[in-house]
Amino acid sequence: MYLEIYIDVIFSINFLMDILLLLVVKKILKYPSSRIRLICSAAAGAAGACILAVFPYLYGWIQFLITYVVISYCMIVLAFGKQSGKARLKAILLLYFSVFFLGGVINSLYYNSRLGYYFKELISGNLFGDRNSVWFLAAFLTGIGAIYIFTNTIKKLRSGNLEIYPTDLYYGDKQIHIKGFLDTGNNLYDPVYGKPVIITELSVIETLLTEYQKKKLIHMLNIAEGNLSSLDESIYDSSRTEEKELSIMMIPFRSVGKKNGLLPGFILERVVIWTGDEKTENDRVFTAISRGILSGHREYQAILHKDIL
Repeated sequence: MYLEIYIDVIFSINFLMDILLLLVVKKILKYPSSRIRLICSAAAGAAGACILAVFPYLYGWIQFLITYVVISYCMIVLAFGKQSGKARLKAILLLYFSVFFLGGVINSLYYNSRLGYYFKELISGNLFGDRNSVWFLAAFLTGIGAIYIFTNTIKKLRSGNLEIYPTDLYYGDKQIHIKGFLDTGNNLYDPVYGKPVIITELSVIETLLTEYQKKKLIHMLNIAEGNLSSLDESIYDSSRTEEKELSIMMIPFRSVGKKNGLLPGFILERVVIWTGDEKTENDRVFTAISRGILSGHREYQAILHKDIL
């Protein structure tokens, strides 16, 4: 008696599952990564599953060690690179938790739907010759939907009632530390690339700029507010040679009491948001500029966007 194993099928299934699980970890913990890193990590995890499938009779403790220590650790290192020991442990534990959750969803579908039959057909290489393979696809999409709900639930539990975060803004060779308020009602996106936009007070952001850049920003604020009498023509002096040109874009917005308007903004090189001793880093974040004070009690100086946290 022998067992016929389709390594390509096992690799493909595990690769897809690992990609989903790594995306869950990345979305919840907001660790920086890239598509290449995630693909390499998922491929390593799938390769490990293939090795275990080829050698199914390994001692239990060896199999446990390879599955839950070696493979998991390698996947997290490949996906998220250099992290502190605590951050890496948190990612591994969340990976385990996500595996158990997804496993529960698949187990339920396996025994309470025709997923079990289609899974057996897939392993035997006969699935895609079956006219009803659409049901397997539907089950797979159901699993993705469950992962989406799980991810958003964990994010809400993780954030709790905390809405104000220490935030670092970087532009050029300057940095400023402020407080940012996470406003789930902030739906600003830049009109060109569709990326999320944060809002920062002028009094804060101007500390990152040169005198000429500040003049240019205030000039654009005056235009946005229709205050044409305060325009500064000196910003059009072509003889000036600034080390870094401030590229300003107008962002359309709507607010209570005002049907629509414009806010000038530019791209910050980096925004770091702190939650305790953990940080979420975002590169090239667009910030719109408000002349007014965002918080009456000065509790925060920026309004953050839900998509960057």
